[in-house]
Amino acid sequence: MDPTAYFKFTYGLFVAGVEYEGKRNGCIINTATQATSEPGRVLATMMKSNLTTELILKKKSLTISVLGIDCPLDMIGHFGMNKGREKDKFADVAFETDALGNPYILSGVIARFHCKVEQAIDLDSHYLFVCAVEDCVSLGDAEPITYAEYRRLKAGGAPKQPATAAANTAPTQGRWVCSVCHYVYDGETPFESLPADWTCPVCKRGKEVFVKES
Repeated sequence: MDPTAYFKFTYGLFVAGVEYEGKRNGCIINTATQATSEPGRVLATMMKSNLTTELILKKKSLTISVLGIDCPLDMIGHFGMNKGREKDKFADVAFETDALGNPYILSGVIARFHCKVEQAIDLDSHYLFVCAVEDCVSLGDAEPITYAEYRRLKAGGAPKQPATAAANTAPTQGRWVCSVCHYVYDGETPFESLPADWTCPVCKRGKEVFVKES
């Protein structure tokens, strides 16, 4: 089985936000999609270990902000790398709250959805939330950022080469990518030399879930 096959799916990049009993949190997700348009329903898959997921299970509602191609990488890193159990991620960014009291960010967003959870399906390590769309707003014509594009920018940010130049481009050394959350390891220490108990900084899984891209 080749886990890198999962990288070929088309993903977007989103911030899921929630507030429950005075605790607010948000996190980056890449598995949100439309299920039906009439009635409006969206699906969002989130790791069980995330504080955001725990709060959504209790609140039964959330916001989903669709990130645009011009969303700053540090905004993505802020919601993807920081731990909500240790800090209030919304304290450092501009945000507002919706009619359900859930926060949503104002920068780098091209659309947002305000959702109530109709069903939470247990997928072992994740929950799949089936959500009714209470409201949704389009915020312009900018293109959404894909998860593949984010991974490319994070790994170096070089502009894509035209197809005619691809044949003259020397192959790059393979990168180690988490097959769970798609985090790209870019540390100074060679991946093979990392200690055996090293874990992914995003999903906290071990080295065994990483695969080398050719």
